Amino acid sequence: MRWCWVAWLSVLSVAVPQTAPPSVAIVRRLGLEGRVMWVDATANLHWLIDRAQIRQFVQRCREAGINCIVLDVKPISGHVLYNSRVALKLTEWRGVRVPPDLDVLQVFLEEAHAVGLEVHANINVLSEGHKLFGVGPAYENPDWQMVAYSRRRMLVLPDGSRYDLSRFDAPPPADGVAAYRRSAAPTPPAGRQWSYALLTDDLRVQAVIDGMFVSRPITPPENGWILVADGQAAQSLERLSALGIQLSLQTQPVLQPIAESDTEGIAVFVNPLHPEVRARLLAIVRELVQNYPIDGLVLDRMRWANVYTDFSERTRAAFEAQYGRVVLWPDDIIRPPALPYNSYERGVRFGEWVEFRARVIRDLLRDIRRTVEAIRPIPIGVYVGSWYPIYYELGVNWASDALARPYSFVSPEYRLTSYLHDVDYLMPGVYFGIPFMSEAPLHDSDEVRTVEGMTRRVMEWTNGELFVYAGIYTLDYRGDPAGFERAIRAARLNSHGVMIFDASYIVQWDWWEVVRRGLGTPDGARTEVPLAPHQLPSLLPSLRNSGY
Repeated sequence: MRWCWVAWLSVLSVAVPQTAPPSVAIVRRLGLEGRVMWVDATANLHWLIDRAQIRQFVQRCREAGINCIVLDVKPISGHVLYNSRVALKLTEWRGVRVPPDLDVLQVFLEEAHAVGLEVHANINVLSEGHKLFGVGPAYENPDWQMVAYSRRRMLVLPDGSRYDLSRFDAPPPADGVAAYRRSAAPTPPAGRQWSYALLTDDLRVQAVIDGMFVSRPITPPENGWILVADGQAAQSLERLSALGIQLSLQTQPVLQPIAESDTEGIAVFVNPLHPEVRARLLAIVRELVQNYPIDGLVLDRMRWANVYTDFSERTRAAFEAQYGRVVLWPDDIIRPPALPYNSYERGVRFGEWVEFRARVIRDLLRDIRRTVEAIRPIPIGVYVGSWYPIYYELGVNWASDALARPYSFVSPEYRLTSYLHDVDYLMPGVYFGIPFMSEAPLHDSDEVRTVEGMTRRVMEWTNGELFVYAGIYTLDYRGDPAGFERAIRAARLNSHGVMIFDASYIVQWDWWEVVRRGLGTPDGARTEVPLAPHQLPSLLPSLRNSGY
């Protein structure tokens, strides 16, 4: 069964390491530190289309002490922010229009390089569509999409009315239903007729509320959920669902393209084993490195969408070619739960499947690296989530191969699937609203659920074998600039640097002074900014060869 969030955190909190790897001390003695500002493509698009605002932004970064900017040039929709012969340019997003003759990447490089800042181009590797807007190449090429194994869910009312229940923590379709289990159910949009039912876990009705009386979001009960019905379904719910009435849920296993699956909320992931997907990806990498003087390449969403993907026939054939025939496909690998977020069951072939998926991603990264190095050597960075104890669910192994068997269900060969030595630096999302371990008791939290505690764990898992810039999430510190300043320090003290996500909040809240103080940058226009460790190409091989 899957570890829940609380369970794996409790295991992690047993032994948080108290010292950083020797490589951290060496990097500090050399006066090096990664200071990265992440610029998300769509969240910042409104100012990325204005050269003057780009110029102001990079100057503010320089003054604050930033030495590297990650510019997202291929967001999850699969469009790009530069002139490409491979991918379509992003022309509009949420009402912001990009001038047709504007090459955002080129302008950004010119302005950043003018003030001595590196620009690393980020691409969302295996996302080629945005589910909320129904756009992207994955919609035009449905065969590219990962196939998810989940369940088709049908809600049955007492009068026998049946409604497809495929939306969870998302608004209901017209004349349909949705369920909220993790987030609050929103108020009805203008012109829509909604009804709400508060349900127990076993689908017994506790209350029914007409949407016209709902003026604020409704939080799901502690041991239950909220059913939201629209239009005809809302009328049926109000007419039939009195207090205490029992609803029922019928489920059946289903394989479906990820764009239609409730296993993934936003990104439309594509199959890394599809030759057209791979060819497009490498062509994008090739033109970026050939046509633009980018200082590095960053890879995000270079993973499988979730534990329920990919169960396409293409991936099945590749798996069986290596590990032998699967008798019960896909149940010998995994059996999905009746409801999203509940525990799944591991099948008898699950361990082999975990190893297979990690090898695919490792080999994909090696193809990307070969493509880059055939043109010119530049650093390659990767963004990952920091929750390594369950990261196998995403089919990625970013830990040191010194961890001989990190999971009980994998073989000792699993350690060979690590891609750690194929990248130069790692940016783990250490997204917690508590900076230091000493502050955890003040928030009734575990030490590991802090920037410091989780960063130390990441350093242990990676064994000091590549540079780690711990990522902090600005939104975790809304209204708490002093806390954010401490979070920057916590990341810096326990890794080789810090990555700040995302620039949009720094710009919106005017937190440049907070960033400057967190980085310990002296105030002044002629500030000396340290080099990032990845800017010395010979340093990482030296550290690895010396055992640090």
